Amino acid sequence: MNKMEKYTKTMYSIAAIVIMAGVAMVAFLENYQEMAIGLINAGAVIIFVTFIRAKRFKDGPMKDERTVRIGSYGLSYSWFVTIVLLAVLFWVNYFELVKLTVDQVLGLLILVMAVTAKGFQWYLFRKGDVE
Repeated sequence: MNKMEKYTKTMYSIAAIVIMAGVAMVAFLENYQEMAIGLINAGAVIIFVTFIRAKRFKDGPMKDERTVRIGSYGLSYSWFVTIVLLAVLFWVNYFELVKLTVDQVLGLLILVMAVTAKGFQWYLFRKGDVE
C-alpha cells in the first residue's frame, strides 16, 4: 500500500467517525444540535477534500522539493501581509476611525491569512518556482 492509499483510507475512516459522532449527537443530545451539525459538515468536508486530493495525486507524489518550497514562500508572504494588516488595524483603532469588535478583527485576520496563503501559493505555482 503506497502513501496515497494509506492517507485516503485513514482520512475516510476519520471522516466516518466524525460523521457518526455528529449523527449520534443529533439523535441523543438535544442541547448540542449546532455542534452535531458542525461535526457532520466537517466530516463531509474531509471526505470531499480527500477525494479531490486522491484524484489529483493518484499518479505522482503529493509533494516534492518544489511544492514544499512554494508552500513555504506562500505562507511567508501571507504572514507578512497579515502583519501589515495588524499594523493597519492598530492605527485604525488608535485614531478611532472604525469601532471593531474582537470577533470582527479575528474573523478578518483568519480570512486574510487563508485567502492570501492560497493566493500566493496559487500565484507561485503558476509562475513555476520561487527564486
